[in-house]
Amino acid sequence: MRRANGFTLVEAVTALAVAALLTTLAVPAFLGQRKAAGAAAEVQKLASVLARARLEAVRRNRVVTLCKSGNGVDCGGSWSQGWLLFVDRDGDGARDAGEPRLTVGRPAAGYRLRLSAFGSSSRMRFSPVGFTLAGNGTFGVCPADGDLRYARAVIVNKSGRVRFSADRDGDGIHEDASGRPLSCP
Repeated sequence: MRRANGFTLVEAVTALAVAALLTTLAVPAFLGQRKAAGAAAEVQKLASVLARARLEAVRRNRVVTLCKSGNGVDCGGSWSQGWLLFVDRDGDGARDAGEPRLTVGRPAAGYRLRLSAFGSSSRMRFSPVGFTLAGNGTFGVCPADGDLRYARAVIVNKSGRVRFSADRDGDGIHEDASGRPLSCP
């Protein structure tokens, strides 16, 4: 007698049930990893722009300004719309005709950006020696849904150096430079 190869209906349904259960458990973890990677990419992008601003200020021996820019041509709008990096020849913090634009950028879709800084929340200026002209500042990066588990920050000190926020108390939410949990507006 020849034996048939294949699955019985009971075996097929059992296999589908196991697959559905594994998918139900794996998808949320995958989405969380994806959001964490996206937040990490956003703070890396911002840290790169800040490092370039500092480097260009020293290299050109001029003030270089990073400001929020909705149109990529002049300062204005919100940080979530984008930013503009330029050589600020007259040091006034506003891009004038003839001042070279170095780069423009914006947060990826699904992320909001804000600056909390001593002196100004609309710009960060770097001196020819690489120091910030106004003092410390923190760029907060938040997912659009406001989930604090994926909020991150880039912290800039007076000397122009950057560091990243971290979850120092183990509660799943990163803290700012003062040790307070990050918040998303």
